[in-house]
Amino acid sequence: MKALDRFQTFIALAECRSYTETARRLYCSQPTITNHIQQLEELYQVQLFERSGRSVRLTVQGKVLLEYAKQVMDLLDEAALQLQSLGKNGDKLA
Repeated sequence: MKALDRFQTFIALAECRSYTETARRLYCSQPTITNHIQQLEELYQVQLFERSGRSVRLTVQGKVLLEYAKQVMDLLDEAALQLQSLGKNGDKLA
């Protein structure tokens, strides 16, 4: 689930545009936020944010990844809702 944590951090930073605010929002440290973003940037070999003082903004590559990251998180939410609607003893798949 590491990748999902990274996506959650990435989405939050894109929305907050501040490492400090993102850390507050996710109840973690700023170094954790930095580490998650660096790992994504290393994984995809792109710069996701332009840094300016205490604020950040998405690069073109960051905007592309943001759309995919949101889709991934939405699909996971949809899956959870579907599973909950089936209940613990719901219909068994063939």
